Amino acid sequence: MHNYALIGNIVLQEKVIKKGVVLIEGDQIARVFSQKSEVGNLGIEFIDYGEAFITPGLIDLHLHGALSKDVMDCQEESLRQIAIHQARCGVTGFLGSTVSASMESIIRAVETIKKASKQKWTSEMLGVYIESPFLSKKRKGAQDPAFIKKMEKADVNCLVKAVQDMRAIISLAPEVDDNMGFIPTLKETGYIVAIGHTNATYEQALESFEKGISHATHLFNAMSGFKHREPGAVGAVLDSEDISAELIADGIHLHPAALRLALASKGTEKLCLVTDSLKAVGVGDGVYRWGNMEIEVKGPRATIKDTDVLAGSVLTLNRAVKNMIDWTGINVSQAVNMASLNPARILGLENEIGSIQSGKYANLAVFDQKFGVLATLLRGKFVLRGI
Repeated sequence: MHNYALIGNIVLQEKVIKKGVVLIEGDQIARVFSQKSEVGNLGIEFIDYGEAFITPGLIDLHLHGALSKDVMDCQEESLRQIAIHQARCGVTGFLGSTVSASMESIIRAVETIKKASKQKWTSEMLGVYIESPFLSKKRKGAQDPAFIKKMEKADVNCLVKAVQDMRAIISLAPEVDDNMGFIPTLKETGYIVAIGHTNATYEQALESFEKGISHATHLFNAMSGFKHREPGAVGAVLDSEDISAELIADGIHLHPAALRLALASKGTEKLCLVTDSLKAVGVGDGVYRWGNMEIEVKGPRATIKDTDVLAGSVLTLNRAVKNMIDWTGINVSQAVNMASLNPARILGLENEIGSIQSGKYANLAVFDQKFGVLATLLRGKFVLRGI
């Protein structure tokens, strides 16, 4: 078994060890040392990254595509290309997210993700995020209204069969039709149920939490907002300590003040950073097909063509971490946790990945001081190495 060690500023769950050492044995983290002299020199290869941050591999719960490829292509090669891009961002695990489409297309996407989850790529497919089609047309955002539909028992049966033992998040608007009544069944069958693209009142949102919703899709975006006499879905999420929530920290979907407000209400442990990224990320400006619609990307902003409606992002998760540090004043460990340990907890994987700790998989990322990516390791092997 080849042992080696990384030297740098080791980002642990609660602190940063400057010029610390992470010892890797096989596919696991063996131990963390405060300095090189503690390790000894028994045939161990040391890789010194100086003042760079060595963090757990990042985990993106919510993304749609990259490098001109989309989850809804329903092709393993598309998912492999997306995985390549994730490794370039220090992301070692992610969920593939669907959009509003026919149930047949969504099921094909789920089945493709299931196959891809068994592949040894540069970033792991950890499961599926079914963001549609059981949404509110009033809060559809960039979801195609032609495919938004009421949830029916046949849909639930098909989704349960397709997902089986794969990790899955499903987002829905609880106030629409009979959606509220399906929440307990979805939870019982293993789904993480999220509130999203919803026009729910505060009371309706709270009822959905009681029935089994535990997560919120891109908090603030595409949901009923906070008003002093009707706190809406946003108010319910902020007011419920057990509900986790996603933040798109790109400065476009959310003003920095909204990020600070979310932190003040929920703290760092119940918030996770996501990108909600499109096929345009890693490619550049232009017009892209997205289902039956066209998305226009100009700089950091993606919208439905000829409108001001936001349509996902071209954000990368490493940039989201840096934005949180710059805009909210939280420390490096807290920001990294929001893109690693917190998502791992939501998926029930916190004992395997998500932090630098003895016995966990050696899924790691190395970032410079501005959170540019220097290296990415998956299960102890370099999948990206720029040193």
